[in-house]
Amino acid sequence: MRSEELEFLYRVLSAVKSYLDDFLIVGGFASLLYQFHDRAKSTALSPLITYDLDIATSGEIPVRGDAPVHELLLDAGLQEELGGASNPPLAKYSLKDGTRSLYHVEFLTLLSGSGNTRNGAPDVAQLIQSKLSAQKLRYLDLLFQNTWSVATAMIPSLQGRPNLVVQIPHPSMFTMQKILVSGKRKPRNRVKDFAYLYLTLTFFRGDLKSLADEYRTLLKDNRLWQKWYLDYVKLLKELFGSPNSVGPVEASRILDRVTPQMISAVVTRFVDNLPEVSRSDTISIS
Repeated sequence: MRSEELEFLYRVLSAVKSYLDDFLIVGGFASLLYQFHDRAKSTALSPLITYDLDIATSGEIPVRGDAPVHELLLDAGLQEELGGASNPPLAKYSLKDGTRSLYHVEFLTLLSGSGNTRNGAPDVAQLIQSKLSAQKLRYLDLLFQNTWSVATAMIPSLQGRPNLVVQIPHPSMFTMQKILVSGKRKPRNRVKDFAYLYLTLTFFRGDLKSLADEYRTLLKDNRLWQKWYLDYVKLLKELFGSPNSVGPVEASRILDRVTPQMISAVVTRFVDNLPEVSRSDTISIS
């Protein structure tokens, strides 16, 4: 991971440290943070550069301490940029100094129901706190199931600074959500998601059976999620079933010294350990 990414990440986390229990780091930064978890194995793979810090919340959050998140980010030297035609408008925060203008923060929250508002407009955004809007996304609730945490003290270049503990998704749910949204992602973002999936499974390559087995617990008693799991397994096999499949081919193009064969092999090992499913009125995972 490049020092610029770590500096940006730590700057944002420090600014909102009173809210870290409310937030979940998702997307590319979650994939990068997995390598510092105590269950991860070291790898010689070069991490994929990411400029988007995606922070998710399960809904509205109260003001903690003396200031809301919006003010804390502005005080930390970030500026708000509003875009889109939604109400409220979507917001992202980038650094004012311009030296790392590519890096920015966006907030995400859960989308449920039809995906439309009562007047038929797309249900795109929600105010999660005063002056703080979040984009609403399908399947995001999966990422809040049995979350893991990573301490910044485990990151070599951040050792010696005040330790911050951040939440990240359970890797099994991270891969599931990435696959389920892949059909609606822009091509360049979908390729990154395929690469993040491979990197994540590689960090836990010695633990793939355990991660696969955990779906039995993660999806227990949630029939909707069990149906999503069936779709997920089907898509995962279609996208990564062979070295010539779209997942390995596309991901290998943006990963350094990684071949489609390497990608397919790791994902296939994971798939081979996934619990068997049956599609019926009562879905069982055995």
